[in-house]
Amino acid sequence: MTDRTKTGSLFTFLVFFALLLTLAAVLLSAYLRLESIGLGCEDWPGCFGYLPETRDHGLVPATTAGAVHRFTASLLGLIVVAITFLALRGRRPAGVGPGAPLAVFALTVFLSVLGYSTPSPDIPAVTLGNLLGGMAMLALLWWMGQRSVASIDAGNNATTALKPWALLGLLVVVVQIVLGAVTSANFAGPSCTVLPGCNGNWASIANLVQGFDLFNTLGADDQGRIITGSMQETVHMTHRLGAIVTFVYLAWLAVKALKLDNSLRNTAVSIIVFLIIQAGLGISAVLAELPLLLVTAHNAIAAMLLLAIVNLNHLATPTRNPEQP
Repeated sequence: MTDRTKTGSLFTFLVFFALLLTLAAVLLSAYLRLESIGLGCEDWPGCFGYLPETRDHGLVPATTAGAVHRFTASLLGLIVVAITFLALRGRRPAGVGPGAPLAVFALTVFLSVLGYSTPSPDIPAVTLGNLLGGMAMLALLWWMGQRSVASIDAGNNATTALKPWALLGLLVVVVQIVLGAVTSANFAGPSCTVLPGCNGNWASIANLVQGFDLFNTLGADDQGRIITGSMQETVHMTHRLGAIVTFVYLAWLAVKALKLDNSLRNTAVSIIVFLIIQAGLGISAVLAELPLLLVTAHNAIAAMLLLAIVNLNHLATPTRNPEQP
């Protein structure tokens, strides 16, 4: 075994280790934030929507879960630095370029700064930046890991023909994750407690524009509780409608992949399974009045669905010949 091969194996190990740490950090971050704003609290829903206490350095509470989150994030930062160092020294597998490791490093710095000096918990852009940054790191690390251990033959026309549809599927999932993050950031989770629609005057363009003004500070009453109204209902229903579009398109994409090539079978089945679980979790969360663990699981399956779509894109993208410039 050559030194390059040994170092490439180290790079691959570090990437998958970082992937596990990132998944843990993303889920812990979601859990801590949801808990801090009162989701699933004992006096539900009267105790929901109070702004968490702003600390000198971010919002992570001094609890066991908070300590585990800080340790995980710190260890992840060190691993990412090592991955970046190996990538810049050319000690990476042939299927991995320098762009993805550098992007992961940039995201790590961004999330570290955001977590260390969170300006205010009532600014939706903060929540959106945390969630999307973590999800983007997950996707990039999974992509690097898969490119490190498997090469894709450019001669397989069946899989490469799926690439534009797989890319569109990735866009659909990203948009739905954004809608979910905006819903959470606007404290809009409990605004619609019935299925399938929502009571109230939610169908409003003005509400939609206000809900997606990510730098608009949310209003709070004298007790520090976020003031909610029809804007939150509009944001929540937008997320539900996005879920329907996501389910229909990804189900079609998975069935198409199943028919195209046997090499796509496992990924396609995973997409279908995660779609069914995610739909079940979403419906159950509403019916059960948003219990904390169920909503956290909803975040977890969203992450797994993202990784499955990234994997489909990996399988549809031929590996560049290392001899090419």
